[in-house]
Amino acid sequence: MNQNNLKILLVDDVDFFRDVMCDYFKRTPATIITATDGEEAISVAMREWPDLIYMDVAMPGMSGIEACKKIKSHPTLKKIPVVLIFTPDRDASIKDVEASGCDGYLTKPFGREEFLNLGHRHLVNIERRERRVPCQMTVQFSINGKEYQGRGIDISLHGLYVEYRDEIPPNSRVKASFLLPTVSAKTVEVSGRIAWVNQGFPRQNMTLAQGFGIEFHAIDMGAVDVVRAYLEKN
Repeated sequence: MNQNNLKILLVDDVDFFRDVMCDYFKRTPATIITATDGEEAISVAMREWPDLIYMDVAMPGMSGIEACKKIKSHPTLKKIPVVLIFTPDRDASIKDVEASGCDGYLTKPFGREEFLNLGHRHLVNIERRERRVPCQMTVQFSINGKEYQGRGIDISLHGLYVEYRDEIPPNSRVKASFLLPTVSAKTVEVSGRIAWVNQGFPRQNMTLAQGFGIEFHAIDMGAVDVVRAYLEKN
């Protein structure tokens, strides 16, 4: 048990997404517990009494919406904040999700920052900062089909800061590729969004070169292993 006795329940029937969510909480002082469907989520919640629940909507058997309704109708469980995760129109409508009684929701795709910021509203102990290490490599990136080249400055498991002097539109979707040759000859390819822009004067962070931060939204597991190996080595 962690020192603060906090518990976070993550519910998803897909192993990959549970692993990603667990990874988001590596720096948070909480015990992470998981469930694979709505029925199991209720059972685990009754046994563990978590402080926060993140739950996918589209699951076999009992959906996240059904499970949330049952949690919110329980005299004690209803006090636990529940965040639902879904793809609008495919999994459910926003109206249906809001009608479940949930305390918040995330629409797919989403990034680490959005995920943790929403949880932080309900559980202030959630650590949103992430370990970053310096790097020096060429980064090829594209926005709206146009190709650019910058230089990687620092990297984390979920993001990359790129030195680049020309103006970049914030919140744009971006694809990027780069090598971390000290650990692998495999090209790392990611897609995500420009989470913040550090350009002009005065810049948000004058200690960093002009550039922008990419928040990874999609990266294959092989590339994740390469980035993780680089972080562990440095």
